[in-house]
Amino acid sequence: MSKLTLKRQSLSCTDPLYAAHALGHDYGVDKLAKDLFQQPGVMYNKLNPDNDSNHLYLRDAIHLTELADDDRIVSAWCHSRGGVFVKLPEAVNCDEELSDQLLLISEQMGIALAEIRDSRADGVITPDEFERIGRELTNTVREVLSLKAVVSSQVRELPIDSNLIIHATKVSDPFPFIGDVDLSKSKSASNE
Repeated sequence: MSKLTLKRQSLSCTDPLYAAHALGHDYGVDKLAKDLFQQPGVMYNKLNPDNDSNHLYLRDAIHLTELADDDRIVSAWCHSRGGVFVKLPEAVNCDEELSDQLLLISEQMGIALAEIRDSRADGVITPDEFERIGRELTNTVREVLSLKAVVSSQVRELPIDSNLIIHATKVSDPFPFIGDVDLSKSKSASNE
């Protein structure tokens, strides 16, 4: 690949450099270069995963991600580190979002399991079929992690009524007191 061309290739979504390459192709390398105040030739080189003269630094990847509002680089980086990128919901405040997320998990799990079933139909799972299975299982994990975010947005402190005071009793006490008890008097009485 020449230094001033950025051709669409079969890109691996698990390599952050190839994800940056795809982002550059889709967003427009010349537009990225202009928006990031860099020479177009330098930007082409930075986005070319086969180029060794100019490097895409973390700062560049962050700027590209923010400028293009595109999560491919961070998603690929997460995948290469054995994880997944999950975009958290902006605001979730009702049970409807929780129900919707549970339905999305069920739907995505069905898609993943159907992919496994279809792949096993001939008795052999090919590498391409395994890649599709992996992609669907990753999507399932992403939906499960989104559920965690939905649930966490609904966490609230339990209001405490000052009229209800619960006192601790010893586990060995065969007759624990129920209700308000002045524990200081109980201690002094048991010490006597």
